[in-house]
Amino acid sequence: MSDKRIKKIPYGLADYERFVRDNCYYVDKTIYLKAIEEAGDYLFFIRPRRFGKSLFLSVMEAYYDVFYKDRFAELFKETVIYKQPTKEKGVYLVLKFNFSTVDPNVEKVEASFLNHVRVTALSFMSKYAGYFPGFTGHYKKIIEETRSASDILSAITGLCRESNQKSYAIIDEYDNFANTILSTSGGGAYRELTHGAGFFRSFFNVLKGGTDGMGAPFTRLFLTGVSPITLDDVTSGFNIGKNVSGDAALNKMLGFTETDVIEMIEYYRAAGKIEHDSDYLLEIMRQWYNNYAFSTAAAAERETLFNSDMVLYFLDEYFKNPGVPDDLIDRNVRMDYGKLRHLITVDRSGKKETNGNFSRLREIVEDGEVTAKLRKGFPLEEIESTENFTSLLFYLGLLTIKGKKEGLPLFKMPNQTVKTLYYDYIVRVSRETGLLDINIGKIGSLLHDMAYHGNWQAFFDYLTGKMKESTSLRDFIREEKVIQGFLLAYLGLSDYFVVHSEKELNGGYADIVMEPFLAGYEGIKYSYIIEIKYMKKADRKPGSGNREKEKEKVEQLKKEAELQLGRYSGDKRFERTIGKTKLIKLALVFCGSELRHIGPA
Repeated sequence: MSDKRIKKIPYGLADYERFVRDNCYYVDKTIYLKAIEEAGDYLFFIRPRRFGKSLFLSVMEAYYDVFYKDRFAELFKETVIYKQPTKEKGVYLVLKFNFSTVDPNVEKVEASFLNHVRVTALSFMSKYAGYFPGFTGHYKKIIEETRSASDILSAITGLCRESNQKSYAIIDEYDNFANTILSTSGGGAYRELTHGAGFFRSFFNVLKGGTDGMGAPFTRLFLTGVSPITLDDVTSGFNIGKNVSGDAALNKMLGFTETDVIEMIEYYRAAGKIEHDSDYLLEIMRQWYNNYAFSTAAAAERETLFNSDMVLYFLDEYFKNPGVPDDLIDRNVRMDYGKLRHLITVDRSGKKETNGNFSRLREIVEDGEVTAKLRKGFPLEEIESTENFTSLLFYLGLLTIKGKKEGLPLFKMPNQTVKTLYYDYIVRVSRETGLLDINIGKIGSLLHDMAYHGNWQAFFDYLTGKMKESTSLRDFIREEKVIQGFLLAYLGLSDYFVVHSEKELNGGYADIVMEPFLAGYEGIKYSYIIEIKYMKKADRKPGSGNREKEKEKVEQLKKEAELQLGRYSGDKRFERTIGKTKLIKLALVFCGSELRHIGPA
């Protein structure tokens, strides 16, 4: 197959017309157009960043827009919908906004929003001028002269009503600039935007009005974003439509199935672009990019999904320098830390402190999973509720649904990429609040020594020394799980290892397992299993006799850990995973934040 005929990897591309024109690889999602029509007229759909939302909206625009009706065969001849189109194909005037282009600077946001709405409205009038004979003059003047975005939208709805035209309103990234304002300027600026007479709330009031009554101009409405917070604030619970984000029928509408990924790998293997074995590459992508499920029903059926952006990033990087990418995490997937920081720290008397949400983050890292109700919507004022915060983590793609436990959804971290993000968040919060100030560059160097030279002592001496120095952390640590969480965060900062918490091995659950990431670093020589034991401070009493009892307790805990490590290391599947690396089994005994024993079993 010639290079010109090989389909291009569309990494970063969200324009469906260009997909077709430039011969890009397209994973066909057009079957879901019918499913959306059946789901309702006014819909709201949440998915994490970089999960294919903008591309799907571009597909919708090309399909429903009367402007493209004569190009249907050209644009859709290779898709499922081409053979069985719906009755609504090519019948709407499409009014499409993309709020990611709005400047989130609190001083400029209103003017930027006004400009975006104005430009979109004028483009809409120009594009469909033939559908508004004799009606455009009055409305065009309003759009050009008014200083109100809601008045511009009112003009468009009036124009469509008067000319009896039906429109499909589409809003991409509806919450983008509002979330940025919340994280950078705080709750006050955000409330001005979304409450009372705020311009953003006024815009949504007009949008809702365009769906009401006989001859309503907005026959259909479709909004996408990454969380329900903003919509709940600006529309009093999204009473203009239906949140279909958790509908099982739409679970696979965005993202790639495993079949999609296999077909893509095999296509490029056949084209001579991939040298590695397909199963080898698939296993890497499973570990780093897979396991998203957006409903309990989908999780029960094991309908898990790969993040589409991550898969395209991997292949794009692979083709540039044939081989597994050095960095498996696409930096564009990383959620801006600032957008989460304000939810897990509070400022008291000029000093940053953690709140209950940080404890929930740690709990997720320590246990790998958590149960909570899944909230479909909640206002900003209720975000500090741990259940609401857990739901937000799910919407942001930092948790996925594993199933149900005791009647509640059971959430877990979906993959190694997300685990790495959690570790990074915990490290940043720990540094900002003074819990633990660690030199990240030094940690990276020490982890390198663990992977290639088996030098584990230096890493633990450095980290536990810092833990002992921190007066804030000493008060924070009251159980083994807290220590485990901090160790996981710092051990997981490098991708030399795939780090697991409570991994099942030989019928038991190991506290920390460090599998060598051999696909990325073939020269790694060591792997690790770590078992942590904790002695409460109450067991540590002054006096020579008590010191002897303390030593006996440490020895007892050490032996318990060593017995467990011996059992875990006999796991046959784990032996295959670590390949020819040397397995080091470490027993750690802590008393409070102090490490009282560390040694190989």
